[in-house]
Amino acid sequence: MGAIPELPDRTDTVVVGGGLVGAATAYFLAADSDREVTLVERDNIAAGSTGDSSAILRHHYGDDEIYTEMAHWSHQFFREFEAETGQAIAHADSPMVRFGEEGTAAGDYAAAGYDALRDRDIPATWLDGDELPDAYPMYDGLEEFDFAVSDDTAAYSDGADAANGFARAAADAGAVVVTGVAVEGIATEDGRVVGVETEDGRVDCDEVVVAAGPWTPELAADVGVDVPITPTREQVVILDPGDDYVEAFPELTPTASVPGGEWYLRPDFGDNVLVATHYLTEETDPDDYDDTPDEETLLELTDVVTERIPGLADAGIQGQYCGVYSTTPDHDFVLDEAGPDGCFLACGFSGHGFKHGPAVGRIVRDLVVDGDTDLVDADYFALDRFDEHPEGHGKPADNV
Repeated sequence: MGAIPELPDRTDTVVVGGGLVGAATAYFLAADSDREVTLVERDNIAAGSTGDSSAILRHHYGDDEIYTEMAHWSHQFFREFEAETGQAIAHADSPMVRFGEEGTAAGDYAAAGYDALRDRDIPATWLDGDELPDAYPMYDGLEEFDFAVSDDTAAYSDGADAANGFARAAADAGAVVVTGVAVEGIATEDGRVVGVETEDGRVDCDEVVVAAGPWTPELAADVGVDVPITPTREQVVILDPGDDYVEAFPELTPTASVPGGEWYLRPDFGDNVLVATHYLTEETDPDDYDDTPDEETLLELTDVVTERIPGLADAGIQGQYCGVYSTTPDHDFVLDEAGPDGCFLACGFSGHGFKHGPAVGRIVRDLVVDGDTDLVDADYFALDRFDEHPEGHGKPADNV
């Protein structure tokens, strides 16, 4: 076993945060630039929101083309992860379905997403209402929907698996990955970053990338930058549907938002079904929150989920936990250089960051090294969008 990496006195770029985005950023910087890179994580890799992520890999984003393209780029990278990085990660196919009613905002969103996928040759299927019972036999009550859109090549992974894969690949590419050390502040001189202060001492650097999830605003405030992020608590239950259900529906369920509640579900490894809230409203303290789902929430799950999927009524609970989202007013990301020169932010992923992790890592690498990126229009993610319009781009039509 190799020696535990030590915090260097100096490096070119410090990445703060060992979640998926921080690890992906460290990887792309180390593998595709001449920067000396140090990743600093106060706990273990993927110990925060990434470890609690449901890790869905979908491409459907209504008419929001920038996310469709980022998600597709990222998923291609996830599919080739071992070839790209030398690290194997979990990956399982699971088509995602959105049920639609004509003349509703959710229906318009689903239909627009179908067009966006087809325009980019991303496999998608349109199902008329009379086709739904045969396509999704585990569901009841589908007669109320006029159509459904299937994101046919959607999938899922494992958050901790992917983040650790990126961290190992970053180290293989020359990055120093230090865990168990908290970054306490950012040092500046004459309007630019010159280092970070950690509990184990200072590290001099030219740039810092703050990818610390719900703790990002605290570090950003240290250099006079206001980042409008609200940490919210989300609740997850892993159901064990039993042998009869698995035999009747070997694919378990499509990945889907559950009509009638702010829930989504997907198959899980080991013939289980993951069901999770997507409230984005329950503000919480990321350092002190109840990590067990509420009894009221479990009752709501029983009512909403089993009304739609009666076969899950007798499912046992295999596991349950809660995680924290870092939610912006418009649920869009912040990927930007802000405040002093050399201070970069990668945050505000609002419950849908995992699927974009590789693209975000690549984009942040480009911003640090080249000052811009050809992958997307980076202005879309600029922090100053909140200056004149506190609501940013406005909330999406569908937040699941």
